[in-house]
Amino acid sequence: MDTFIYGIDFGTSNSAVTIWNATTRTLVRDPRIAGVDASFLYFPYTTKRIAPVIGNAAKLRYVEDEMRGRFFQAIKTILPFSTFTETVINNQTYLIEDLIALFLRNLKSRADAVTKQDVKRVVLGRPAVFSTDPAEDQLAEQRLHRAAQLSGFTEIHFQYEPIAAAFAYESRIAKPERVLVGDFGGGTSDFTVVQLDPARQGLTDRMRDILATGGLPVAGNKYDAATMWHKVTPRFGRGATYDSWGKQIDVPDSLYRTICQWDQIVFLRNAKKMDLLWRLVGLSNDPPAFERFQALIKENQGFALFQVIESAKIALTTRAVAPIVFNHPRIPIDLSLTLAEFDKNSADLTASITGYLDTFLADSKIPPASIETVFLTGGTSLIRSLRQEFITRFGQDKIRDGNEFTSVADGLALSAPLFFPELHR
Repeated sequence: MDTFIYGIDFGTSNSAVTIWNATTRTLVRDPRIAGVDASFLYFPYTTKRIAPVIGNAAKLRYVEDEMRGRFFQAIKTILPFSTFTETVINNQTYLIEDLIALFLRNLKSRADAVTKQDVKRVVLGRPAVFSTDPAEDQLAEQRLHRAAQLSGFTEIHFQYEPIAAAFAYESRIAKPERVLVGDFGGGTSDFTVVQLDPARQGLTDRMRDILATGGLPVAGNKYDAATMWHKVTPRFGRGATYDSWGKQIDVPDSLYRTICQWDQIVFLRNAKKMDLLWRLVGLSNDPPAFERFQALIKENQGFALFQVIESAKIALTTRAVAPIVFNHPRIPIDLSLTLAEFDKNSADLTASITGYLDTFLADSKIPPASIETVFLTGGTSLIRSLRQEFITRFGQDKIRDGNEFTSVADGLALSAPLFFPELHR
């Protein structure tokens, strides 16, 4: 009987699983596990104990239910936060490990259907940096390890996601290359410099090939937040004033910082904040904006609005102008976002990523000229202003692309010989 090991990429935005056959030393390709599934989790409101909806289906069900249940997106970003310990859903308490185990168990069951085994071994991806605080970074990995145990795995190893992406690229090349890997997801931007060689693929000792690795918690979700802040929040009154004892006072920016993260909008649903918005309808110089703001909170429309914003970001990877059109009757928005606007609004984010990259290479004593190939993967790698920074630094001829969404899962599976050498002798 063949022996299998799974590579699981539990991502901020999307997740995937790939199967490694340790007996034949090959990847297993099957349509049942092809592609990615969104890292969404939805619990419909109910008095009965029912299983949550996971992945792309979760979003569809959440919208069908008019966004009345508990919906989780980007839950991976919560892993480092010790302040988040548990939440109550439909009168049942869930630790963050319990929630993530639901995703991992779903991926495992899909892969088990292919292998027809209850596979217990997994190589699990993790970003180069969950948090710049070492204690928080360790906590995040411990929680992810526990979630993997809860999902049914007993032999669990971690691989840095950018290293996994490098191994995925190595499977495509014919000669040795020194490669800079940039893995850009929804929550983190990770880098690895690695000496790749197809002749060394599948060996059990590759540590000397990994020259440097690092990362920062800035990626796709923050680009969405920048669009919300610069382009959309004025439709909710940012920049407005209100009358206070005969003086015109600026509406506080803190309201708008909160709505730049869709999952934080729910925390404005309290008597104090809703009373403030009600008063701003009557006292501000833009009453319709604050009516829209009230509806955004009361109607729980944050997720739906950010889906439109994300779609505009994706459209701008190939177009010069993208619509931001939201058709909710109480929150009508009809805007056009140009590529130039998007680039300007997110310039500080791009600068923080590339500034980190420059420091990362300098601290690692790796001259940019020594990089032979730049392998870019992850959906955020398609943002044109970010990509242009790599072209400027390294030249268009060195840029290579991978499958933006499944490279990491493939590379995690290809990492199996490093962590389970006893199966590859």
